[in-house]
Amino acid sequence: MKKKSIQMCGITLATALLAGLVAVGANEKKDMSTKIAESSVTTNDNGSVSRVFVENTISTNGNLVTEHRRETRTTMDRDGNVLATTTSEYAQSYNVGDTGWTLNTKLTPDNDKPVVTDKFMGLTFGEVLGETNTVREAGEPSLLRIAFKPKQPLAGFDDYFAYVTPKTHKIAKICACAKKAVEPGGNWSRHYLVEALEKRYGTWARPISWSRPYYAFRVAPERCITVCLAGASDDYQTVINAWDESIVRLADQEEEELRKEARKTAKSRRDQQVKEAAEAF
Repeated sequence: MKKKSIQMCGITLATALLAGLVAVGANEKKDMSTKIAESSVTTNDNGSVSRVFVENTISTNGNLVTEHRRETRTTMDRDGNVLATTTSEYAQSYNVGDTGWTLNTKLTPDNDKPVVTDKFMGLTFGEVLGETNTVREAGEPSLLRIAFKPKQPLAGFDDYFAYVTPKTHKIAKICACAKKAVEPGGNWSRHYLVEALEKRYGTWARPISWSRPYYAFRVAPERCITVCLAGASDDYQTVINAWDESIVRLADQEEEELRKEARKTAKSRRDQQVKEAAEAF
């Protein structure tokens, strides 16, 4: 996502607490609780300061894993006066078997239909978008961003983006973004977005971060999906990304071709300038 222009102050605090190591039964399984705290300070363009304190707790009880995240965000003006304070919490529990994930949901497509992996949010990877209102992002040097509205939007999500190759405008990446964290509801079950993606693609989510509720899906050899449920970026709390790796590589190739063409054009223009100046002298 495109980040706001900010000055980052390098203040990060991380602590881990291991407690409650108890042997359970003959298998000698141990319960464990890990707590990680992180603090950051950001100075905004208008001089205000944002302080964020995040506490993440991961507890195990046999095969049951519980994740709990609490974030407190405080905004102050130049003089240190508190302008606003917000607190958000996220929690989920799931089972971990001896050989992998054990879920309550049936990981097979409905009605035994084949899993379609080339579409996401109504768009098809490799499809050409003729939209000319494109945006460059620092984090995506080889892709152009285009905003779109899906026919069936996700509840709680604000913005949707398609990232296309710079020359042929083929869709390589699709994102759904929510400014506020999309909460799981009142129960402590697996987040419904994670469960929905598992059901949609018939595959398990793989945690890829200990500090955030962040998961990855390999839905096909060249296609991946990630979902960050909270703290995804400065602009968005919950973000779902889907991309085709082969088209992302195509975007890199097209970007290099465009750069070569630009260098060639620049050289030709300079040669012409030198020639005209020499004739004038």
